[in-house]
Amino acid sequence: MTKVQLELFRTKEQEERLAYKLESHKKGQLKREKDFNTIQGEFDRAGMIEDLHYKIEGKPTWSSKSKEFKISGWKEPDVIENVDVEFFDAVIKVKYDRYYSHDKKLHHCVSTVSHEKKSNWKNGSYTDTILFGNHSLIGSYRNVKAETLKQKIEDSVKIAKRQKESDSAQMKAINKKMKELQTKYPDADLSYDTWRGTKITVTFKSGSYIDLEQYYNGNWNERKSYDAAFRQLSVEEKMDMFNKQEAKKSK
Repeated sequence: MTKVQLELFRTKEQEERLAYKLESHKKGQLKREKDFNTIQGEFDRAGMIEDLHYKIEGKPTWSSKSKEFKISGWKEPDVIENVDVEFFDAVIKVKYDRYYSHDKKLHHCVSTVSHEKKSNWKNGSYTDTILFGNHSLIGSYRNVKAETLKQKIEDSVKIAKRQKESDSAQMKAINKKMKELQTKYPDADLSYDTWRGTKITVTFKSGSYIDLEQYYNGNWNERKSYDAAFRQLSVEEKMDMFNKQEAKKSK
């Protein structure tokens, strides 16, 4: 059972555990502040703009809050100590755009950014370079300079906008063709698919269907078809039908 233990009754081991955890918390928050200042400094140097390229969540100030620390040993009943400690309240995240065709929406995304310091030996001395990582923008195989990250953010906005415009034009073409087909074949069922290319399926009452695919030139052509009545014919009936067809003209 978890219990809150008064300071008067702490054992020596508990005092040591608490001191260690308080020191670890302090170091963690100091690193959080240092990381914030490093990232913001590099972003500013690269010409990145707050609320356009990145977002600051929280305020870059220190505040005191109560935090629970478990100070009991692993064989002991849980003992929790509440202590007022200092927190650095801000973190920097990058902003970028994504367009998802499944919901036809442009998404304004906010994501964490990692960084590392890379030292290079040049002209008799080390030069430090800060590199940044974000899986959505860069991938997991490398980190990049702030200037490259800035370009990736700006590219994401352009690409998402272009994808939305392309998808809108695609849907306009689909709706136009489906309206035309529904007018011509009012009893047919129509459906469309944009997962791979632009496709419309026209299914008739007989069970026969035809898939139409739009090519890059804007024309709609047959992708595949199924003739339910033909599938029901016997072999002899199919051969008789083929025999009555006109001879193929030579070119």
